Amino acid sequence: MLISEWLYEDDAIVTLVRNRLLMDLVTKGEGKKPIPKERLSRLNVHSSFAFPTLAVFEPSGFGRGKRERRGYAERIEDFLRRDGAEGYDVFLDEEGRVGLLFSWESKEAVEGIHARLRERFEHPINAGVGLPCGKLADAHVSYRQALLALEARFYKGVGQIVYYNEMGSYRRLGEYPVAKEKELFERIKGEDDGISIEEAVERFYDYLLEDGPLDRRNIDESTIRLLIGLEKRAFAEAYDDSAYRSYSGYDILSIVQMETLREIKEHVSAQLIRLREWMMPARPESRHTIIKKTLDYLQQDFEFATLDNTARKVHMTPTYLSALFKNSTGKTFIEQLTDIRIEKAKDMLRGTHLKNYEVAERVGYKDSRYFSQIFKKKVGLSPSEYRDMAVR
Repeated sequence: MLISEWLYEDDAIVTLVRNRLLMDLVTKGEGKKPIPKERLSRLNVHSSFAFPTLAVFEPSGFGRGKRERRGYAERIEDFLRRDGAEGYDVFLDEEGRVGLLFSWESKEAVEGIHARLRERFEHPINAGVGLPCGKLADAHVSYRQALLALEARFYKGVGQIVYYNEMGSYRRLGEYPVAKEKELFERIKGEDDGISIEEAVERFYDYLLEDGPLDRRNIDESTIRLLIGLEKRAFAEAYDDSAYRSYSGYDILSIVQMETLREIKEHVSAQLIRLREWMMPARPESRHTIIKKTLDYLQQDFEFATLDNTARKVHMTPTYLSALFKNSTGKTFIEQLTDIRIEKAKDMLRGTHLKNYEVAERVGYKDSRYFSQIFKKKVGLSPSEYRDMAVR
């Protein structure tokens, strides 16, 4: 880059140039010339770290929404810059993840940073940390290790810090367990509650992993094969071509977008509950009662409601309630809860003098900016604009 960085006084441009410089530093390959220290110094990039190390932070919970995830990551980056980057350098990489260049000697700071992010932001934030390098020119190695560590959330779960040296090795699956698929299908036919199906799904994946963790691709392939196989078995027993027209099938492609094994298990359980309901429809009146109780609870405790605590209130498992709710109402549990929260927020904005952030907190959003984004998406106006319009 030939730009004379020190000539710029605009903070936004300096930040952009500095971000690009750090990206060049951590993504360069072997054989490329190191970035001169004086160039790093001009942009206040640390060039004298003892054992430079890379950490990478990435928010969870956005599914396929890459644009939303990147916007959220930009807020994390901004927060870390304002939080005081005396002992580390912050940048945003090309995939919308937040990178942190720091000295291994102060690695305990990563734990503190992650704790502050957890307090400040609503979505879980994953962190991967590479190994320390002997010199800054090798920072790209630590960066790649941090990205690999970040992928370990698939087994460890979201919202965790994973260090590269904690990772084990992954193996490939030898043969798909057709017998276990058949066993799971028999369980679907013979049981009439969500818990039994969840237990059967757990046993299927326990069998897959009994010799150690599998490569992620093997899990995806086995899961897709399982769902297709169970669907074929169900249709074969229906003896009715019209069955294909009355069953909407699985959302198979979404599996590869899921972040954790737990998420895949819950998805499979929900799909199998739906398949069982198609094979053996539940009584409409019982389903109606469950949904009514769920909606009543959400109206009463919208601030603190979650899928887990709501499921306990109506004596269901979270997976079963989630599938039943979607099939019965056409909305996901979160979509319904969000709609209720926004309606409650509108009431407060019209009828109280609470500040916007106070309204956000009272309807269940810790992050007022996130609340404002959701409100505008649903209502078409910001909370302030809605309040102004309501009092006219």
